[in-house]
Amino acid sequence: MERLWVPHPDLVWAPCILHDSLDGVARFATDDGEAVEVPAADVPRLAEVHGQQVLGVDDICSLEVVSEAALLHTIRARFRKQSIYTWVSRILLAVNPFQAVPIYSSEVLDQYRSAGDVRGLPPHVFSIAADALSSLRSSAKNQAIVINGESGAGKTESAKLIMSFVAEATRPSRQNGSKQEMSNVEDKVLRTNPVLEAFGNAMTVRNNNSSRFVKWLDFHISEAGLMGCGIQQYLLEVTRVCSAAKGERAYHIFY
Repeated sequence: MERLWVPHPDLVWAPCILHDSLDGVARFATDDGEAVEVPAADVPRLAEVHGQQVLGVDDICSLEVVSEAALLHTIRARFRKQSIYTWVSRILLAVNPFQAVPIYSSEVLDQYRSAGDVRGLPPHVFSIAADALSSLRSSAKNQAIVINGESGAGKTESAKLIMSFVAEATRPSRQNGSKQEMSNVEDKVLRTNPVLEAFGNAMTVRNNNSSRFVKWLDFHISEAGLMGCGIQQYLLEVTRVCSAAKGERAYHIFY
């Protein structure tokens, strides 16, 4: 039976099978057996579900037909399998699991650090860091990683993971003194987070510790490894200093 992408109140779009159409109302059923109704006049405009769109592929761009429904369902299908990362070409989509997941161990880090082609491995935040380091070495040109997302999406944690990967991947393997020095650089950078968050985080209606700032970290890397890191830009949401919406507050530092 033909499956169609049907508007859903919670899932936005859901792959459904048409059961019947009576009195101007088309009745569908989701894969979980949930009943969904839409006006019968809208059925001809609903897109067909292609088999590849419901498999939870690694890269959205590998789909024969890419749509909003296919993108959302792919991310959802992967999340159900505890795969929180999905590629869209060279863009990595991440879904915050709000729980600890065993995918950031030193063994996993070594796997991505030593991989000849990280795209041959499952999508991972380490892939982004490894790709940037590889391009840095091959082109000798500066590389940029942009982390963007809504409040609570996990931007700060993603930045910490990338920082940890860079520090470990550029660390000399046989120089104990250098190893300790690289570790100190990483620790110093991470210790700045509480200060930056005190001045740049605030309570919103969605998150009690929402990051309301943008920072640009500049890593200094040489053949000897990670030499240092500087904060080149630190942009605040100025309107929050002057006023705050109902149920929200200004930056933590004022309290």
